[in-house]
Amino acid sequence: MKFKDIILATIGGIGIGMPITIICMVLIGGWNGVIKEFLVWLAASALFGVLSILFKSSRLPLPLITVIHCVGCLIITCGACAIIGYSDSFFSILPAVLPVFIVVYAVIYIVTLLSAKAEAKRINAELNSKN
Repeated sequence: MKFKDIILATIGGIGIGMPITIICMVLIGGWNGVIKEFLVWLAASALFGVLSILFKSSRLPLPLITVIHCVGCLIITCGACAIIGYSDSFFSILPAVLPVFIVVYAVIYIVTLLSAKAEAKRINAELNSKN
């Protein structure tokens, strides 16, 4: 078992487990602000994932895809913050969210990019060894 398999299994478990957890929390403890916050961030996370399909299916240049994805994720994040009530409006939360968003987005983007490059290098080495 590889570390990558463990990470993917963990992500899959969270993806399946969190909606079930939210349902159980509502059934056991009733609706409250904590559940609303978890549910909104869970929906935002799902939307981040759907938006990330751009990287796999688009024929656009990578820099353009990155800009579209980044702006879309920022809109989703600010929208979630506004729905939860972190601020009075979408635009008033933007200055508070933007610095944190940029750091988190950059870290995730760099890790993902380096991982993809390492995987491409591994596949190329494997293909070259078969020749």
